[in-house]
Amino acid sequence: MSATAKIVELRDSAPVADSMGDPSDTPQAAAIVGHIDALQGGRVFGWAWDGNHPGDRLEVELRLERDGGPPEILARVAADRPRPDLAGGGIGDGSHAFEAEVTLPSEADPSRVVAVVRSPSTGETTLFVQPHPEDQRLDRLLGPHLRRVGERIDAVRRDQRQLAAAQQAIGRLLREAGEGVTALRADTSRLEAAQGERMDALALSLHELSERVGGLEVFLMRMDQSLRGLDGASAERTGGPGWSPLLTVVGSTTGAFAAVLVGWLLLH
Repeated sequence: MSATAKIVELRDSAPVADSMGDPSDTPQAAAIVGHIDALQGGRVFGWAWDGNHPGDRLEVELRLERDGGPPEILARVAADRPRPDLAGGGIGDGSHAFEAEVTLPSEADPSRVVAVVRSPSTGETTLFVQPHPEDQRLDRLLGPHLRRVGERIDAVRRDQRQLAAAQQAIGRLLREAGEGVTALRADTSRLEAAQGERMDALALSLHELSERVGGLEVFLMRMDQSLRGLDGASAERTGGPGWSPLLTVVGSTTGAFAAVLVGWLLLH
């Protein structure tokens, strides 16, 4: 037997559930799958896995069946060896292969070596026999092609995952861009509204200023006419230039006052 093989005890009886206990405590029935891959160079290779208890390491007993007598036990091992093809094929974590060295009697038929696989959770057993030589030949022929197909399928799945991630990233960027455009439009609308309000206020101020300037011009024209009338009347009474110097001073003062008033209106 191989020095690396793990020795286990293969019990013949399954654990009996307590009839008075809760039925929910009864373990789920085993779903054992696997097979003997090959018997080469005095070593047996295969794998075994319980789909209902995927973390279990199944117990394997290798036997040599004989006509007219009980089978001969050749080895006991655990199906706990890692194999990448099992992991890639969805067989648990991939550590469900077994391998053992066996010594056959000289007259024994190697094709009659079988494996009795037992579930440690339920005690159920399943018998694996060696595949037919024709099946083995087909496995050898198709195995490499199937592995390549599996690798391509894995590559396609990886590409699909990457594509899905890229699509999610693009969708996220588009959402963020849309939110940014919406916010920019809202800001632009607020700025346009504020600018419109300022333009309306400025137009109103200019209108009021125009009215005030117009009123001031009318006032100045009337004042100028009044002063000219006073100047003419004074000249007729005195026969001289009359109030011309005074009118000049008053006109200058009025012009300065008007300039100050216009400046104040422009600033306010």
